[in-house]
This record gives sequence, C-alpha cells and structure tokens, in this order.
Amino acid sequence: MKTQLKHVAAAVLLASLGSAAFAATAHGGYSPAITSGAPPDSPAAHVDPNLPTSPYSGVVSINIVYDGLSYICSGTLVSSRHVVTAGHCIDTTGTGTVIDLTKAGNSVRAVFNAQPNPGDPGRAVIAASSVAMHNDYKGFGYCPAGSAPDAFCLNDDVAVITLGADAPSSAKIYSVWGGDVNTGQQVTMAGYGTSGDGISGYYVSPAFRVKRTGQNVMDLFDLDDEQFFAGGMKEVWYADFDGVDADGNMQDAFCNIFGVCTSTLTNETESGIGGGDSGGSTFVEAYGQLMLAGNNTFSWNLWWDGTPDGDARAGTFGTAFGGMNLSAYIPWLVDATGGAITVVPEPATYGLVMLGLLAAGATARRRKSA
Repeated sequence: MKTQLKHVAAAVLLASLGSAAFAATAHGGYSPAITSGAPPDSPAAHVDPNLPTSPYSGVVSINIVYDGLSYICSGTLVSSRHVVTAGHCIDTTGTGTVIDLTKAGNSVRAVFNAQPNPGDPGRAVIAASSVAMHNDYKGFGYCPAGSAPDAFCLNDDVAVITLGADAPSSAKIYSVWGGDVNTGQQVTMAGYGTSGDGISGYYVSPAFRVKRTGQNVMDLFDLDDEQFFAGGMKEVWYADFDGVDADGNMQDAFCNIFGVCTSTLTNETESGIGGGDSGGSTFVEAYGQLMLAGNNTFSWNLWWDGTPDGDARAGTFGTAFGGMNLSAYIPWLVDATGGAITVVPEPATYGLVMLGLLAAGATARRRKSA
C-alpha cells in the first residue's frame, strides 16, 4: 500500500495556492477550502458564521508576505499565543527555509474571525513575533538520506506561529489530540481556501474572512519517513473525496485502487480541501469537544475509473488529500510552544513519567515519616 501511494504521490499538489486577489503565487511552483458536494450543496452552505459561539472561532487565516508577494494559509489556535499551521506555509524556497521575519517587507499575520462585525476585537490581525518549522521538514517531497530513489515524502509538514500579542478572548483555544487515529475515523476540516463542488471543481477564490467547514473519513496513513515507513507513529493521513460524478459514476478513489472502502458521508457533509486550506484544522470529536488531531497540507487529482479523464477538474469527486497526524509530533509541539499546549489524552510516555514522579514522591514521604 505504501509503495502504491509513493508512486501516485508524484502527482500531489500542495494545498497552499494563494489567491490572485492577494498577488499570490503557488509555493514552490505547485498548484493544488473546503469544497462542497454536488449541487444543491454549495460552497456557501459550508461557510462558518464567524461568531464567538461557533465551534470554529479559533480557526484563523494566515497572511504570509515575502519577496513582494502575499500568500494565504489557515491555522488553529492552541494557546493564547500559538497557532499551528503547515511548515510549507512559512517555507520561502520550497526546501525548508523558514521565512526571515527580520527582513524588511517580510511578515506573518494571523487573521481572527471570532466576530462578524468590522472593528470588533474578535477580528484582530496579530503579527507573529516568531515562527518555527519542524526540523525534519526540508521541503515538499523531501525524503531522508537512505530512502528509496523513487520515494516521495509528505511527512513533517508542521509549523507553529508565536503571536506578538494575546489572541482575542472570543477565539476558542483547542486541545491537541494525543490519541490514535485509524482507518474510518471521521474528521471535520476547517479553513479559508479555494472552494467549489464535486462536479465543477474549484471556482471560488480563498478569502481571509471566509471560513468553511466540511467532513470526511481518514482512509490511509504513512508511518515515520525517518524510519523509511517501516516503524514509528502514523505521521501522514489520507482521505478521498467521494461522490457521484458528472457522468453518474460513483467515485471512491481509495476503495477502487487500494480496496480501502470507508464510509461515504452525505452529499451535504462530504468535503475536500483546496489552495489556502494548508495548515487548517483537522478535528476529531472526543469528550464532547473538538480536538485538533491534524492539519491539512496537500491534495492531488486522480480519477479511478481505469482511464484518464481529460474533462475532470481539480477538486472534483475522485480527488484525494490529507495532512499531518499531530499525535506523532506532540514532543515537538510542546517544545515549539514552550509547553503552552494542552494534550488530550496525554501520551503514554508522559503518563509513565508522571507515575514515576508520584512514586518517587511517595517513597520520599515514607522515608521522611520513618
């Protein structure tokens, strides 16, 4: 399964395409929001109201500016000062070069939409004081030394933005999911990217103030690329955008090609992602709350009826996408945020450490009593 994914991944498209309205171009020359199902479902039906009561009030858009160009990505508030996004959003060369915020004209800003009214503090735009990219992310498709010659790695595409001021109090702060995810796990995606529908593909540009949500089901995973996919945790998740295409054929990419046949959600629920959704939220529901389980980082265009479809458009049914599984990156996220994030449930290793500390404390108390 990994080998097959490795070959199809050559057609992967980064989900970081900026909007022409912001004089943006695609990072690294690659061109890949939450998309809707088939009409009568529409992109408008997936727009979040940007209210403080919205469960997605802490999902932000991100404006990255360098070399005179402006880009749009998405991100998730995980503390009053930290936003999780994708590494490639702050990569200025496509090879893992972190944007230099000290350079004149460069900036990274988080755009909050926890209130609908212009001028409200819930719509603050806060500049980053620093940014951090995962140390193993060296650019899109990069694989560690010793990898197979045809390997194409999507792993480690994670970044943290540290804000120069506290986020608005109306913006929700999310815990990071530290538990496992498996095939069939239903997720909710949120972001500010390109949108459209499963029949026509992309036709709505990204916007800093227009947030959309949709759902899908995780299908496949890649393990640690530093262990050559033979061990470690699940670092990358994949999903497909299922639905009945313009010719009346059911498109279920991973079921048809890999035999991984997970649930197809309702037409009004099933969604894909697009340019500008990079770094956006992948939520799971646990303990009655939304937990940040991953980010959205890539999409690609494949059709699985056995023959190439020259009429198919990007973002239609049959395409696939995915992102990083954040439980694999908990230690790095804790370090990058200075321990400011909340992890639920705590990783087993942390629990063992705490048990060890408690046991040591109990022993010390017994000795003192003696």
